[in-house]
Amino acid sequence: MFPFDHRRKGGAALLGATAPGQPGPFGVFPHPGDEDTQDVVRPVLDRWVADAGEDHPVRRWPNEPETPHSRAARDVLDEMLGALDEVGGDDPRWAAKRREFAKLTDMDQLLEMRGEFAVALALASAGIGYRLGDTKVPNPDLLLRDPASMDRPAAGIEVTARSPRNIAELVERAETELGAADGLGVRLVFSRYPSRLQADVADTVAAAVRAQADAAGRGNSTTPAVIDVDDALKNAGSLTVTVHVEQTEERARWEVCAGELAGPMSSALYAAFEAGRGKEKAAQGRSLGSEPVLLAVDLSRYGAAWMRPAWVWAGQLAASEYFTPDYPFAAIAVFHQSLETPAVLDAAVGISPHLTPEARRTVLELCEALGWAHTA
Repeated sequence: MFPFDHRRKGGAALLGATAPGQPGPFGVFPHPGDEDTQDVVRPVLDRWVADAGEDHPVRRWPNEPETPHSRAARDVLDEMLGALDEVGGDDPRWAAKRREFAKLTDMDQLLEMRGEFAVALALASAGIGYRLGDTKVPNPDLLLRDPASMDRPAAGIEVTARSPRNIAELVERAETELGAADGLGVRLVFSRYPSRLQADVADTVAAAVRAQADAAGRGNSTTPAVIDVDDALKNAGSLTVTVHVEQTEERARWEVCAGELAGPMSSALYAAFEAGRGKEKAAQGRSLGSEPVLLAVDLSRYGAAWMRPAWVWAGQLAASEYFTPDYPFAAIAVFHQSLETPAVLDAAVGISPHLTPEARRTVLELCEALGWAHTA
């Protein structure tokens, strides 16, 4: 079904490597720290941010300590952008994408665009021809070429992300609220694993940390604060966060009392499908008429979603009641990414039961070509 006109050596060839130290089709991707740390040059990354403002997340990286892992993240991004340059060439749509990249202002935006890049390069590594969608009209991000008619797409992929506030961000906020308090640490105890933590929860936790830190600073004892998270729908049930500032050398730590993940996983499933229901996304899903469009959702930062194996995700997606006849996408994929590898990780696809045989066959062939988990 798909033409094999994008297989390349060089940067794009590394994209079959799923992790540092693992072989790809043309070589082994290096472990963090394998390379010389002196005079690191990332010419492609520098070129992509040449017109970026000082608030661009890549611009802020040099202000942070460089570790083997952060160095690998920067090197991988440089490789990815180099591969995109190789694939995109002088295409004006890629030029527009470079300008869009230069306008990013926060890490969430960078990670969402990086997910789109990872999917694009997975297509290139699999030898699947594609071009960028036209942003002037409803279109998916990536249009997969039909070998019978290079002007007409055979299918499309729209890439998005779901990244609600999570435990890591809340712990970081709590640690910041401690300030320079010497010998104090904060412990957060969750009654079960949360799927999302709204801004008001973070504010309440921060207030509790400040109050207890002030009390401890005056030599008084501290009493743990129990906070009810009033967001039962998105967290699939009730949830409490216990905040305790105490004398300890460990600045911040957290734990989850209940190991049951059914609630968080159902929330992640709901969030993945909801990603395709907005007016703009729905228009993109229906924009190719009878040709199928797959929605790829990055759940890297959505609670415990990354814990579920790909083959389980594939079955859960395919069997979901959210796949109604009017759902705008032919299939939905979930995946996660790591900054230390260019690969799309643990991708799983659920295919709508309401497709025509031709559309279903196209989606199955795409899944097989990419090596993404799916049901029959």
